[in-house]
Amino acid sequence: MNIKGNPKDLSSLNELTWREQEVLILLAERKTNQEIASQLHLAESTVKDYVGKILSKLYVKNRRQAVEKAKELGLLEKKGRIEEKPLSNLPSETTPFIGRKTELDEIKGVLKETRLLTLSGPGGIGKTRLAIKAAEEMSAEFKAGCFFVSLAPISSSEHLIQAIAEAIKFPIATHEDPQYQLLRYLQGRYLLLVMDNFEHLLDGTEIITEILQAAPEVKILVTSRERLNLQTETNFIIGGMEVPLQNELEDSQQYDAIDLFQQSVNKVRPGYEPSPGELGQIIQICQIVDGIPLAIELAAAWLQMLSLDEVIQELEKGLDILSTEMRDAPERHRSIRAVFEHSWSLLEKEEQVVLSYLAVFRGGFTREAAQQVTGASLQKLVGLVDKSLLSYDSDSGRLEMHELLRQYAHEQLEKSHQTHLNALEAHAAHYADFMQQGWIQLRSKEQYQALTEIEVDIENIRTAWRYYLKNKNIPMLWKFIHGLWYLYWIRWWNHAGMELFSQAVKELEGEEDEETSIFLALAKSHQSYFMTWLGFAERGYEISKESVAVLEGLNQPKTLVHAYHSFTLNAYFLSRYKEQFDILNKTVDLATKLEDKWLLAFMLFGLSLVNIIQKDYEKARELAEQELSLFEELGDEIGSTTPLIVLGHVSFALGELEKARAYYQRCLNISQKSSFYYSIQTSTKYLGKVSLALSELDVAEKYLVQSLRITHETGFIRDIVNLIYEFARLSYGRGNPEEAVQLLALVIEHPASETFRMLEGQIRDSALKLLDEIKAKLPQDIFQQNQDEGRELSIEQVVSQFLE
Repeated sequence: MNIKGNPKDLSSLNELTWREQEVLILLAERKTNQEIASQLHLAESTVKDYVGKILSKLYVKNRRQAVEKAKELGLLEKKGRIEEKPLSNLPSETTPFIGRKTELDEIKGVLKETRLLTLSGPGGIGKTRLAIKAAEEMSAEFKAGCFFVSLAPISSSEHLIQAIAEAIKFPIATHEDPQYQLLRYLQGRYLLLVMDNFEHLLDGTEIITEILQAAPEVKILVTSRERLNLQTETNFIIGGMEVPLQNELEDSQQYDAIDLFQQSVNKVRPGYEPSPGELGQIIQICQIVDGIPLAIELAAAWLQMLSLDEVIQELEKGLDILSTEMRDAPERHRSIRAVFEHSWSLLEKEEQVVLSYLAVFRGGFTREAAQQVTGASLQKLVGLVDKSLLSYDSDSGRLEMHELLRQYAHEQLEKSHQTHLNALEAHAAHYADFMQQGWIQLRSKEQYQALTEIEVDIENIRTAWRYYLKNKNIPMLWKFIHGLWYLYWIRWWNHAGMELFSQAVKELEGEEDEETSIFLALAKSHQSYFMTWLGFAERGYEISKESVAVLEGLNQPKTLVHAYHSFTLNAYFLSRYKEQFDILNKTVDLATKLEDKWLLAFMLFGLSLVNIIQKDYEKARELAEQELSLFEELGDEIGSTTPLIVLGHVSFALGELEKARAYYQRCLNISQKSSFYYSIQTSTKYLGKVSLALSELDVAEKYLVQSLRITHETGFIRDIVNLIYEFARLSYGRGNPEEAVQLLALVIEHPASETFRMLEGQIRDSALKLLDEIKAKLPQDIFQQNQDEGRELSIEQVVSQFLE
């Protein structure tokens, strides 16, 4: 193959697969094919094939050139630590930010002096843009980042905590009260929360107060059409853009409102330059709409078909009508309403239908979604963007409607009950198909793209899911259930997952037809799955047992495999290993008969773990290698983290420490890429254990701190206690037996120390054994003093010390 030029990046080339990247890293370490095959547990001929693909994709002739090209492209950067969470999720600007310098400076100044600032004002006044811009310009001052929490798609204050958690990428993962988990996470973090469109959630302002009290370094910037009425709140009223007087024509273009009007006109009339006479008319228009940015943008878009004179006439006529219809409404509300009314009247009938249908979306949508739900052509959508009725983000490829405009369009939609139903059905149907396809992609090489696309549309997906639950439409609900379960598992949204499926059970309980019974059994099974991770294994065990019985009786093998999986997870947490082993063997047999490779691979994980518990390490290794091979064949990189954990465990148990480290490190590299919390937490924990076993104490500390940080954030008390035991070993290894005694005393006193760990048995037994060893080496009075001091320590106190 002859390729001209020397590509500087892989954007125009075929990307290397994750396995090819692993081989490439080993090539850079000058490993032979035989050595690579041994380290990655591959056939030497397979490695040779991978090397050939790497050379082809990098457009090089030999291994040396491949390594040089890889260095040039940054493909060999080390990945030995937890990647930092994004320090900002602030939305990108779809159009240039115009003016508002005075308000912006004032907002930033006030925010430096207060912890809760509300930007209040009518819809369309520009609160959101100002808040984002202020956060963007102050981002360097918030070490833990600035996070935008979009509240417009949230229907109830009950979802506030989950919305905040998802925005800051924090999984609410344990049985503790979700609010408590969130507050604990925010403690000590110097960050800014931008909470946008709070006006419909004013019954949920308590969470604002709780955050401010529990997390003294957190600041909150709220946008709302009305103030929150909290004692700690500073309210900053946002007015319209400053508009010149008619006698200020010469300086008029220095005013923000005029600048915005001209920018907006240029979308429909490129290169437009107003004459002095037209400038006077533009000033009049901006005065009529009271400088409201949204109204200015919409009115400017009318110049596609109206003259400036006609725009003025229509605005004044609209205000005359509304002054009688809306006597109690402030003038500013009438202004924006008049603009909406006339913008609507200028639309063709088909455009009105499209815009009203789009009002059912929550938090934006893709062009493909808009076209499928509305039936609109691309040209129609572009036309709505040109008329400023939609905005388009070229970075994300998503469309959005201003929330106030969306509410107006929704009013029009609700005027026809049948049209409203049609829109809801079209919206739900699109996201049902979207999730059905997403479930396929989540288990393939397209999984990272699928994760991103599903997460960004999660409120649309949840809205569609709830729609079909309300209507008890089981065939459509099937399209969601697997993808939702898997997404929530990867993201460790354990509490939200339990709530999602608990609600489904509540909605469908009492339906007696077979189809609903099958679906309900699986919903209960998924409910029990998340209950287990939340610490409710006893109850989860009973629920999953009921689900298994139903599905066995109805002869539903594929659904039964998923139910068996939840059942065995509960059994594992309850140490019912014999029961778990028997069911897992059934599960693997079923998945094999179904010829579902992904399902088989997923179920092999549990079976391999049970074989480790039974100390049949060779069988565990055989199963894990089979699982890894299946995931590689399917292109499921995230799935491959679980067999890598098992292979690490087997090597660790057999004393093959370097091999164990390699498996855990590979797992960590992949799980960082996908933000798969379970695998990140597990791999860092065991990398710390391996380093301790190799007496690499500084390396061990690095990994144990990383694991403790994520374990503490997610609140898994069993693993926190386990990690404190590992820190006791670290202290002892560094010649500080007194600190080790204190930590061990804390561990032994804690009820969670009675739980078992993979490979090592009960935490308390290990702690007692090490304590006895230290006791024999310390004077009795010093030993007793440190043991007493340790019993007085708290978990939070110790964790804070290690995470400083």
